[in-house]
Amino acid sequence: MKNKLKLGWVGSGFIGQVAHLSNYVEIPNVEILALAELRPKLGAIACKKYGIPRYYKDHNALLEDPDIEAIVAIVRRQHTASVALDILNKGYHLFTEKPMAPTVKQAQRLVDAANNNNCIYVTGYMRRHDSGVQYAKKLFDEVIKSGELGDILYFRAYSFGGNDYCNINAGFSGSDEPPPNHFILPIAPEWMPSELENEYERFNNTFIHNINLIRYFYNDSPKISHVNYTKEAGTISLNFGKYNGVFEFAYLQTEQLWEEGIEIYFSHGCLSLKIPPAFLRNQPAVVMLRNDKKGEGFNSMKQNTGWSWSFKNQAESFVETILSGSESVSSGQDGIEDLKLIEDIWKHIIE
Repeated sequence: MKNKLKLGWVGSGFIGQVAHLSNYVEIPNVEILALAELRPKLGAIACKKYGIPRYYKDHNALLEDPDIEAIVAIVRRQHTASVALDILNKGYHLFTEKPMAPTVKQAQRLVDAANNNNCIYVTGYMRRHDSGVQYAKKLFDEVIKSGELGDILYFRAYSFGGNDYCNINAGFSGSDEPPPNHFILPIAPEWMPSELENEYERFNNTFIHNINLIRYFYNDSPKISHVNYTKEAGTISLNFGKYNGVFEFAYLQTEQLWEEGIEIYFSHGCLSLKIPPAFLRNQPAVVMLRNDKKGEGFNSMKQNTGWSWSFKNQAESFVETILSGSESVSSGQDGIEDLKLIEDIWKHIIE
C-alpha cells in the first residue's frame, strides 16, 4: 500500500470547504497538491488557508498536472456530471458529491468512463459512513440472519428537514466573486415537463440520501407502488415483495427542526435509526432496538456510537479505497440504482 495519496481538488465553495477540504487536510496520508477554482480570488484564499501549493484556473488545466493520482471534485450540482466526465476520461480516480448526475443516462456515461479507464469512482453518500448508520446496518443484518425478531412487517423512512447547516458557515472563507451559474448538461430527464424540472432537481438533491439508505439496508431496490406528491411534501409507497414500506418527506421552512430516520418493524420488535442534520459535527445517528424476546416483555437498547462525523469518515474511506484498491461502500455503479428509483418516482408523479 502507498503511504500517501496525492490529490487534486476541484472547487472551493461553501460545501467544498466546510464539509470536505477541512476534513481532508487533517488526514495524515493525504497531500493536496493542486486546486482548480473558477473564481481566482477564492482560489487564492483557499490555497493559502489549506496549504495547497498549486492553483489552476479550471479543472481542465489541473488535469494536465502529472503528479496527481486522484481528484476530489466538489462543484455545483449542475456542473458535477460534466466535470466528472472530463476527469474520468483522463483516467483519474474520483470522488464527487451526490447526486452524481441528474439522470440515469448521464450517470451511466460516468460509470462507463470509469470502467473504460480503470478508475475508482466514489459518490458522496456520507450517511452510509455515519457510525450510527453502520451500527444499525450491522444489527439489522444480525437480526435478519438469526430470526430473533421474526419477520419484517413494515418499514418507514422519513425526512422532514429545514436548514441543516447548524452554524457551520463560520468555517467558510469566501470572496466577493459570484458563483458560476451556467448550465452545461440538462438538469432533468428529457421526458420531464419543463415546468417540473426545478422541482425534480430539488427532490433529487435533497432526498436521494434517503433513497440510497433504504437500498443500503435492504441490499435491494423496491418497486414504487404509489406516490402522493405536492410541491412541499408527500409520501411514496415502496414494495419489496414480502413487505411494504413508505418514505415520507417535507421541506420545512425552519432553521431549528430536522427530523430524519428509518423505522423497521418486525413481528417481535423494532429497529429505529434517528439521523442528525448533516452538518452537525461529531453527532452520529442514534440507534434503538426493541426486542420482546418472543413474548417475554420488551427489552430496549439505545446506542450512541461515540463522537464522530460522517463527512470525516467518508473522506478517510475514500483515501483508504484508493490506496488499497478496495471496494467503496458508495460506488458510482451503485449510485445509478438510486437515480433509477428517483426517475421512477417522477414518472409516477407525472402520470
